[in-house]
Amino acid sequence: NVAHDHGFMVERMRHSLRAKGLTEIDTDFDCGYITSIMNRQKDGKQRTFEYAMQKLEASIRWRREFGAPKVTYEDVAQSLAPQHMIWKGFDVSGRPILFVKPSLMDLTTYDTDNYLKAHVYLLEQGIAMIPKGQTTFVLVADATGLGHKHTDLKLMRRLVHVATLAYPDRLGALIVGPTNMIVRGIWTVVSKLISSAMASKIRFVRSPRNAICEMLREGDEPPEWLS
Repeated sequence: NVAHDHGFMVERMRHSLRAKGLTEIDTDFDCGYITSIMNRQKDGKQRTFEYAMQKLEASIRWRREFGAPKVTYEDVAQSLAPQHMIWKGFDVSGRPILFVKPSLMDLTTYDTDNYLKAHVYLLEQGIAMIPKGQTTFVLVADATGLGHKHTDLKLMRRLVHVATLAYPDRLGALIVGPTNMIVRGIWTVVSKLISSAMASKIRFVRSPRNAICEMLREGDEPPEWLS
């Protein structure tokens, strides 16, 4: 019985991490997500139990040390004030969608550390929105008006690190567009930091609005500022 086997392996994973004092495995991760971490492939083969446990342990330890679940809107209000990074709606598969438009950021209040914390806050909020039966989210990045002044490669590297270490396998799809010189430059850096599995989830498009509207759940609309 496949369901029984999955249930047994999930409980074994919970027990193994509890034994290390990582009780967040019971409160922060549902069975579907733990199963997805165990079932994904590494180098063309299903991950070993030990490798999956390492990923979950690293996630729990990072989130605990950073204090990720305790970050509040007030902590990151200066970074989120322009309303250029927002969760809005779901795709037809039930995945919540995070829309971002870096060119709308307030450069007068920009701070790398606070911006990183803002992304952690958004990830925690979005993951809490993921419905049962789904484990990932969609990210739509509108690069309209993007310039060098909006680009912080140090932040980009830290975000890739956080996404892969603290929130493994949470990104279901990333839509980026329109492609310009800045986007190509960022991709040159980021592509060297991510796995081929993560790279395969990224789509470069001419119009993010057109691309996401084909995926949106009926009745949902993208932000007005999306190009």
